[in-house]
Amino acid sequence: MTFLTGVPGFLGTRLLRALAVTKPEQSFLLLVQPKFEARTHALLADLELDDRASVLPGNITEPDLALGDQYDDVADQITNAVHLAAVYDLSVPRDVGWQVNVDGTRHVLDLLAESPNLERFGYVSSAYVSGTRTGTIYEDELVHDAGFKNFYEETKYHAEVLVQDRMDEIPTLIFRPSIVVGDSETGETDKFDGPYFVLNALRTLPRYTLMTRVGSGTEPVNLVPVDFVIDAMVHLMTTGGHEGTVFHLTDPQPLTAQAIMELFADLLGMTVTYVPVPPGVARGLMNTGVGRILGIAPELINYFDHPSSYDASNTQAALDGTDIACPAFPDYAPTMVEYARCHDARSSAMY
Repeated sequence: MTFLTGVPGFLGTRLLRALAVTKPEQSFLLLVQPKFEARTHALLADLELDDRASVLPGNITEPDLALGDQYDDVADQITNAVHLAAVYDLSVPRDVGWQVNVDGTRHVLDLLAESPNLERFGYVSSAYVSGTRTGTIYEDELVHDAGFKNFYEETKYHAEVLVQDRMDEIPTLIFRPSIVVGDSETGETDKFDGPYFVLNALRTLPRYTLMTRVGSGTEPVNLVPVDFVIDAMVHLMTTGGHEGTVFHLTDPQPLTAQAIMELFADLLGMTVTYVPVPPGVARGLMNTGVGRILGIAPELINYFDHPSSYDASNTQAALDGTDIACPAFPDYAPTMVEYARCHDARSSAMY
């Protein structure tokens, strides 16, 4: 029995679908906030998983996950688990982020520690637990005092510290994706944030226009399509032998901020002259009426001028011999842009 949090979110839904295909003998326990219960039942009907998945109304912010007298029975049934539920929002208030990301993770760990049949646990962290560290970030590194760009990073960091502290008692794989964008084949996404803010800002401007360039524009911005993230997680979770390992799910050859903007502009048929702006000035500008018109979140600026890169040696070694690899951004950017042209998606987090 596989226990999942994070359904019916975008990543959680895709993970459920992929695991159901890869492991047709598996059944699922889905811990779902009551407000998403009806939506989850509709999803299971669409996926034809009604007979393989049970919906557990609950809440990770409660010590017993709001399972009440079902708690012990749920713990006994779990053989595999993946914890995806979190606040994925760069502007999250610290108290909300701490309650969901840190306390929520602690409560899930407490349940799994009481699960006698647990074989494997996948925890979805973030590459950005590295905070404001610079240079090359390695998978076996976590603890630091460099600080964080926002409360999202800080709370995900403290959550992963909890997970790593209990890896001796809970057989754990940790996944650290970078900025997740839409499907590389279809462009599908349900949340237009991150680079989509820049893409949509360009779409609001005239064909011949000026655009700010944050900092030097030469720093890498690490983007990964959701299908790569899900394919890698499913493979690593189902092949076994990776317990105790941290995996960066990142692009080994990310484009620079300037290259991404130029690629978007080219795909939109635009001619853009870039005006260099220091990061602090850019953040201030995005808090003004200009920023609101463009729709670029001030918190995003930090990710477009930060000198860090992510080594993914563990991931590359574990995926060697498979056809799972992060595609090059220029290869799927046209699909991403076309999907954004034709669809509406939310820009806020589900919490």
